[in-house]
Amino acid sequence: MSDQAIESLAADQLLHRGARMRMRAPLLLRIFGKKTISLTVRSPFEGTMHRVAAYYLSTGITADQLSEITHESALGLMVAHGKTLRKAVACAWLNGYWSGKLLTRPLAWYMRWHCKPEDICGIAMIVLLYGGTADFMNTTRSVRMLTLTAPRLGQMKTGS
Repeated sequence: MSDQAIESLAADQLLHRGARMRMRAPLLLRIFGKKTISLTVRSPFEGTMHRVAAYYLSTGITADQLSEITHESALGLMVAHGKTLRKAVACAWLNGYWSGKLLTRPLAWYMRWHCKPEDICGIAMIVLLYGGTADFMNTTRSVRMLTLTAPRLGQMKTGS
């Protein structure tokens, strides 16, 4: 197996199991003794991936910038595009139609004050780079190769 195939398989397994991000618990849970909560981002549904892709494309960030992330570049991305990236990660975590519509902004706001920038960028990288675009591209290529309007060959004409 090549290194790229192994990396793709590892990312796929990570998304199926879920990428976990820990953050400080809300006040109500801290009163009852729960200090942290963990959010697990799993493989997104098609509609969720559509929303996440719309958020991501509105930033203009390239995949190279996300894959070569350092502490300084993560901070720079968070200053320039933090709100949109947090919305993308919150939408991916919620992974539903109504929950995505109603709770993306409040969760993104909560993540702003209770998550580390490296965690948000790491989850964004995993979801955006390995979130299901390979399956979409394979389907698109398969449909493109089909020739639906090609003439069908019947029996060969025999002369008499």
